[in-house]
Amino acid sequence: MAVALVVLVAVCMTANALRLRARLRALLPLPAHVAPMDPDQDYVLLTARDVHVPPHVARAAERHARENGLGLVDLLPRDLPVDDVLDLVRHTDVESYRADTFGMGRGACHAVLARRDAVSAAGIGEVSGLDPDELGAATARLRLYTGSADIVVARIEGHDQIAFRRARMRALALVIPQTLALPQTLLAMAAGYLLVVGSVALAPVMGALLAVWYCAVPWLVFAGTPVRPGNLRRVCLLRPIHVPVSLVRTLTAPRTRWERDLLARREEARTWYRAEIERGVGRFVGPRAEECPWCGSRRLRKHVTARDILQGKPGRFTLERCGDCGHVFQNPRVTAEGLAFYYKDVYDGLGDVLAERIFSSNTSWYLARAAMVSRATRRPRSWLDVGTGKGHFCRAARTVLPGTRFDGLDFGAAVEEGGRRGWVDHAYRGEFLVLAPDLAGRYDVISMHHYLEHTNDPLAELDAAAKVLPPGGHLLIELPDPESWFGGVLRGFWVPWLAPQHLHMIPLGNLRNALEQRGLEVVAEERREADQGPDFVASAAAVVNRLGLDVDRPWWPRVPGVREYAGVLGTIALAAPLMGAAVLLDLLTVPIARRNSNAYRVLARKNLG
Repeated sequence: MAVALVVLVAVCMTANALRLRARLRALLPLPAHVAPMDPDQDYVLLTARDVHVPPHVARAAERHARENGLGLVDLLPRDLPVDDVLDLVRHTDVESYRADTFGMGRGACHAVLARRDAVSAAGIGEVSGLDPDELGAATARLRLYTGSADIVVARIEGHDQIAFRRARMRALALVIPQTLALPQTLLAMAAGYLLVVGSVALAPVMGALLAVWYCAVPWLVFAGTPVRPGNLRRVCLLRPIHVPVSLVRTLTAPRTRWERDLLARREEARTWYRAEIERGVGRFVGPRAEECPWCGSRRLRKHVTARDILQGKPGRFTLERCGDCGHVFQNPRVTAEGLAFYYKDVYDGLGDVLAERIFSSNTSWYLARAAMVSRATRRPRSWLDVGTGKGHFCRAARTVLPGTRFDGLDFGAAVEEGGRRGWVDHAYRGEFLVLAPDLAGRYDVISMHHYLEHTNDPLAELDAAAKVLPPGGHLLIELPDPESWFGGVLRGFWVPWLAPQHLHMIPLGNLRNALEQRGLEVVAEERREADQGPDFVASAAAVVNRLGLDVDRPWWPRVPGVREYAGVLGTIALAAPLMGAAVLLDLLTVPIARRNSNAYRVLARKNLG
């Protein structure tokens, strides 16, 4: 048994090494010599402290960017230390990164070439002498303004950035949440190390062979790749010592300037949250309604009690269901002051990067929405996306409908940021009900993707949409499905309830009838195509999140200490079996999921009469 375990560890170690090697082989090296040319004024070079980029390397990067239509090129030093390279490729598939124009930036945090207009639009002032984590944050953000990007191997000197490792990985937004980047990486390193040590103890001979192979694995990873870490030989020879030393150096490194700034903002927020919570969150709930807001029936009954599973803020929220029409709504409803409290730091502020990371990864849903419209009608000339946020949908939809003008409308400042990025052609900031009279007849298509469930009066929103659309215009709506089987099974931990943000959950039949009453004919419906992903896995992730995966939450009463960090480690240990069970349950319920989606999508056309 012990020998079989050692063999299994060796096989897994080898497979992972080959996976990382394939990613490294996808990196393109910049040519060593490039003919002199005039500097390209369209690009600017951002560099970390003590990093020097020779003129010929900068020219080669500029030529690579121009010839490939790139807005962002990260220069990965050819001799970058082993740990720094592995941190990047563990989280980044280079070929996928190059092909995906909608994700956030990635890089080695040494030097980045970016379009000058993108640097200006992103509000980046300093371009040299940056700390690696500051450059990492800039790299992640810049790609949102450039789209096309690449990581190339350059002949510049690589620096040991282990003192910035914790902050650098977080700044690059490599995982969700960002605070998990370091534990995930260090636990993987520690687990591999402990498996080797355990193998030596259980089966000395085979374990010793495994230890030798463990030392040789970095050589396998880098063999035949354009990257030649300066410390590769030393790491291979001394890996049993190198790994624990690397772990200790990472954990004991002093806080960086970028981290201290983030900490200051978090503690400022903690003071505000502590004051609000001490006043009691019960004041955020208004009086209970006696009638269904959809049909007016008084036959209401409790449907589910939910908590804030997105952020873990305190409070319990009741959703009631109408016995006549099946409409599910929050009752009693959270007040305007309460919604401000629960929305704070979700999509902006401290939650901005996390939200950006999530929305940037939902491209397939955005493309499916645009494709649904393109199948049903000629290419629209103008499209208004209501509740657009920063316009992630509009950005992706342009690839399906390149000749369409995409405008965005939202209540918050995010829509103006979308305008600066060029994702929306015109940004309307305000409430749709207020702005609707001035928008009448301007748009062939209006879309409301996961918007109506957030509004106080969804019927009024439909009235406004019907008035704005010209005859023959189309209205596209996507909503979570309160009739989903999974919602009944998972109860308060079903993610689409998303309390307290979701005020109304509208059954498909109710929406269809409401549209018809307003002179709109439903021309297409999609259920499985609108599915938001595996329900059990999402709920398990919500449970793990609520248990306290992110110690940085400023609505926790205490500044993070030993107890909180120990709790995170315990939560991570629990996450593996919980997520494994969730994956199994999702696989077992695939037949149900095929017939019972957690969301639906409806396209309606306004009648000509």
